Amino acid sequence: MKLRMSLLKMIVAAAFSLSLFAGVHAENARVGTLSKSEVAMTAERWATVVGQADIAGLNELLHTDYVHVHATALVESKAKFIEALQTGARRYDPIKIDDLNVRVFGDSAVASGKFVLRATTRDRVIEGVNSFVLLVVNTPNGLQIATFQATTIPQSK
Repeated sequence: MKLRMSLLKMIVAAAFSLSLFAGVHAENARVGTLSKSEVAMTAERWATVVGQADIAGLNELLHTDYVHVHATALVESKAKFIEALQTGARRYDPIKIDDLNVRVFGDSAVASGKFVLRATTRDRVIEGVNSFVLLVVNTPNGLQIATFQATTIPQSK
């Protein structure tokens, strides 16, 4: 009788463990692999919300741990980047992405390309052509951008 109870407990424990594993697997499966078009649309959305200083859109699109690395090497957190736009300390003209390239790595992707920059910071105008990289991640809140980095492309003289 004791043996039967022990066996029954082991079966119940194994069934419970399998159901937990299946639940975790189902949660991960729901995230799935990103498509290049989804990532491209996310990159374009980033350009739109930054160019319009859409604070609500930025709060939704940028991951909690977002890091913004400017072509000037200034590094900002999500809060600092949004604050500069919200206070008007920094303004961007509309951003149009060119030469967009997307590489998907399961639940994350790298989008790269270039854009013409025209920004105003503390009454100083910054202009140039930048290459950029965005890290797009699939989260329970949808696609979000975790990192942006820009590099100035030197213009020929």
